[in-house]
Formats: sequence, C-alpha cells, structure tokens
Amino acid sequence: MKNNKLSLILYLIAVLLIFIPISIVLVTDNAFNSFYSEIFVNTAFIFVIVGRILTVVKKTIADRKVQWAGIGSITGLLILLVWEVLR
Repeated sequence: MKNNKLSLILYLIAVLLIFIPISIVLVTDNAFNSFYSEIFVNTAFIFVIVGRILTVVKKTIADRKVQWAGIGSITGLLILLVWEVLR
C-alpha cells in the first residue's frame, strides 16, 4: 500500500511541475526562459518514470509475473528523456 501512495505522490508532483509554471505564465503574462522550462519538463519525466518503476515492481511482486507492458512504457519514457536531454 505504501508503494501505491508513493507512486501517486510522484505522479502528482510531476503534474504540478507542469501546471504551476503554465499557470504562472498565464497569470503574469511573462514567459519562462527555455532552460527552465526544459528543466521542469525533464524533472516531471523523471518523477513519472520513478513512479512507473515503483508501480511495475509492486505489480510484479504481487502477481509473480513480469509486467512487460510496464517495462515497455518505462523503456519508452527513458528513450524520450534521453532524446530530450541530448537534443
């Protein structure tokens, strides 16, 4: 149960990392530097990846089966993160 709450908290932090800067820009009408926006997006990706890893590990332990779809989504997110960082 703790793992599920931790994953939910990580997903919530990732959502907040995206929506708080968007709301600040919409309210103040000042744009962020592209460097800071990339940091926010990449950090949100990292939180989603860690939350996804925790979810896959929990399901694998509970079901005693490897969750290949979860591993595939983690791999895809990691490729996207590396692509963003190297770009």
